[in-house]
This record gives sequence, structure tokens and C-alpha cells, in this order.
Amino acid sequence: MEKEVAILMADLSGYTAMTDVHGGASAARLVSKYMELVHNSLCGQCKIAQRIGDQVVMLSDKAEDLASTALKLNACTLKENHFLSIHAGLHFGPVHQEDGNLFGSTINVASRIMNLAKRGQILCSSAFVDVIGTNLFSFSAMGKVKLKNVLKGIEIFELGDGAESNHPIDPVCHMQINESITRFTYEYAGQTFHFCSQQCRDFFKADPLSFMSFSEL
Repeated sequence: MEKEVAILMADLSGYTAMTDVHGGASAARLVSKYMELVHNSLCGQCKIAQRIGDQVVMLSDKAEDLASTALKLNACTLKENHFLSIHAGLHFGPVHQEDGNLFGSTINVASRIMNLAKRGQILCSSAFVDVIGTNLFSFSAMGKVKLKNVLKGIEIFELGDGAESNHPIDPVCHMQINESITRFTYEYAGQTFHFCSQQCRDFFKADPLSFMSFSEL
């Protein structure tokens, strides 16, 4: 039986790069911390429906609870040192749950929206905005997009004020770095780069150009 719910999908920006550089054990520790932040961010009726690696799927009958959860989780991750920020997607629609699995186009649309989001960004569909209204939260129109394997284009909105981390990003492993305490920096092309470790600094020094325009995800 399908039920209309609000859905939030969020994962960690730069997780693949971090895992590639620091290995599986570090990735496991980071995901463990991430899940702690997720649990601490749950508001109202929100619940965790699934987790696959660093990707978390949350559901709620109340869209406003899910919006609050997304904003709280984003703020928490942006404050962390030596951590990754999230990118997230919010949608509303029918979802079928069976044997712990989720089915329906609502899941696919939420995933596509999440993949559009940049580091520290929360995007949502017009369907989500229509349900929650614009009195409680701030939304910025991002235009209409055509999502892969989705028949009709949908309007996309950004939730919140586009908060960004005050920390610089390690260009190698993509983790947020507190520049006031890091010991690992390197000057290149008139810019100071900050690193989580000697290892990342050495990778950068060996081939700076390959890390100058790193991917957001």
C-alpha cells in the first residue's frame, strides 16, 4: 500500500575522494560520526528508513519536521572539523514500503534532486514546497529542471539561506579543515591551501593542477 510522505535523501560530499585517500577504516569512522549527527538532528516524526554507505533516507508524515531535520543536519556537519558536508534532496509523494525497502518514483525523484545539490546545499521539489508552504521556511527558486528518467520537468527550490562552511576544504580528500589549528598548509599560485594531514599535502605538492578544480561530490 502506498502512502504519501515527505522524503529526505542526504549523503556526504566528497565521500569517494576521502575514502580513496584515507581508506575504508577512516570511511567507517566518518560514517559512524555522520549517523550520530543524523540521529541527533531528527525532528518531530522523522525517522530513518534506509542507509546505504554514506547515503541516508529519512521519511516523515510532516514535511515541516523533515525540513527542520535537513537544516539541522546541514548546520551540524558544516561545524565539524575534518569532516564532510552533506548535499540533500527533499520531495513529497507516494511511497510503498515492503520488507524494509522503499519503492516508487518518489524515491527516484528525491535521489535525482539530491544529486543536483552542491556541497552544503539542500534542494527540494515544488511538490514539497506546496505541502509545507512558505510561511515557516525560506525557499529560493532555482528554476525548472529535467531529471534523468523522469517524464516531466519539475521546479526546484533551495531550502534555507545557502549556508556554507567557514572552513576551507582540503582539495585532496575534500574534508573541512579548521585553519586555526591545522599544521598542514601549502602556498601555490598565490593561494594558501589547507590539508587534514601530511599525506594530503604531499599528494597536492606532487601534482597541484590535478586537485585545483576538484569535484563537488
